[in-house]
Amino acid sequence: MHSSKQTKHSPGARLVALLVCAAVLVGVIYFLDFALYPCTFTRNDVHAVVSRPNDVILLGASNGKMGIDPDVLLEGTGRSGHNLCGGGQYPVDSLYLALLAAEKQDPDTIIYVVDPGYMMLEKEVGNNYMVFLHEFPLSKAKLEYAFATLGKGDFRSLFFPFYEYELSYELSQMKHTIALKAGRIYDTEDLRSETQAYHENGFIERFPVEQEAFPAYTPVPFDAEGVLPENEEALLKLIKLCREKEITLIAVAAPMYGGVLQSEAESWNNAWEYFGNLFAQEEVPFYNFNTQYYKAFTHDAKAFTDYDSHLNGDAARAFSHVLGQILFAEKPGEQDAAGDRQ
Repeated sequence: MHSSKQTKHSPGARLVALLVCAAVLVGVIYFLDFALYPCTFTRNDVHAVVSRPNDVILLGASNGKMGIDPDVLLEGTGRSGHNLCGGGQYPVDSLYLALLAAEKQDPDTIIYVVDPGYMMLEKEVGNNYMVFLHEFPLSKAKLEYAFATLGKGDFRSLFFPFYEYELSYELSQMKHTIALKAGRIYDTEDLRSETQAYHENGFIERFPVEQEAFPAYTPVPFDAEGVLPENEEALLKLIKLCREKEITLIAVAAPMYGGVLQSEAESWNNAWEYFGNLFAQEEVPFYNFNTQYYKAFTHDAKAFTDYDSHLNGDAARAFSHVLGQILFAEKPGEQDAAGDRQ
């Protein structure tokens, strides 16, 4: 008659097994992310900012991304710049992008392009939490950014950041995505579409659109009392960061379509008053092309591609030239020459 003995695993063996399982799980997640998360223009932007010096960095949402060409802005100044704006960029994102730029390359000037709507809204729960953070290299800025934002997001954003992208598209592009990432290739041609083209300096050129084809527009009414405290706090931290790092911070309100300014006059006047007071209190120069510099650039529909006031490529380059002349060529005392809004 045989006796059987139950083998008991030691605590050390169980720990090793647990660590092996965890390592395998992390490896699988990393591979899925590497193979399925698409190569976005944000990947190119962050790489450009951390890998080469830029004197001027632009931050803000999509109106800045499509509205300012750094090459035209800085033409004749001998300075370099990159447009680090992006759709879905909330003040907290701008804050940590600025921290990353300061940590890696130390720019001397940051131009922040305001978008009042983002002060009223909470950051989306989906993978927008990872759009910018995902591309950060390991750094102090990345760790601080993650601790500041991921606790409010969906856990899938952290472990499966590709989950909101269309799987059929991800699978069809998987081989190409792996090739780009493995080869550390930052191609711009893949980021071109029928409606726009991404440039190496971060500027996205929108192709002209007739007003009749403008997409539907849902405005976010602005009310200073409705500004979320976390958004204002992040903007104030950005101002403080620039002050501590001795970076010149300039705020800009890009020109908007005149019809929208007129139809929502109360909302926009509230927004300009809010930002005007905030930047004045913090001693940050604020160049508003919808009030103080209204006459400096057109507000005609032909310059825009939608009612959200995204400029087309030609108009954006023209505006970049005007902005460059004002910021980098204007002499003290000439600001009033731009004229007041009528």
